[in-house]
Amino acid sequence: MASGRRPFKFQEFAAHSGNVRCVSIGRKSCQVLATGGDDRKVNVWALGKPNALMSLSGHSSPVECVTFDSQEEVIVAGSTSGTIKLWDLDQAKPIRTLVGHRSDCL
Repeated sequence: MASGRRPFKFQEFAAHSGNVRCVSIGRKSCQVLATGGDDRKVNVWALGKPNALMSLSGHSSPVECVTFDSQEEVIVAGSTSGTIKLWDLDQAKPIRTLVGHRSDCL
């Protein structure tokens, strides 16, 4: 690093059984984090906690993008198959699946 400062490690944890492909922080509270990975799961975390609050399974291919809605009640996740799922965080299940993309969803 040019400034000579050492990087600060805020938190480290094992998020997925494979590579982590994406991460998003909820903008409302800035206290929740969503990750997507090669294991085809979306994991939801509370910052400062070592374990996931929930793990959302249902994608058939690696999850490569995740984002929260403005109220942090829904996560939108896209996979390499071109499928997009909207996940209800209160019920921990998909509320909508969108298909039709012919390539990755970024």
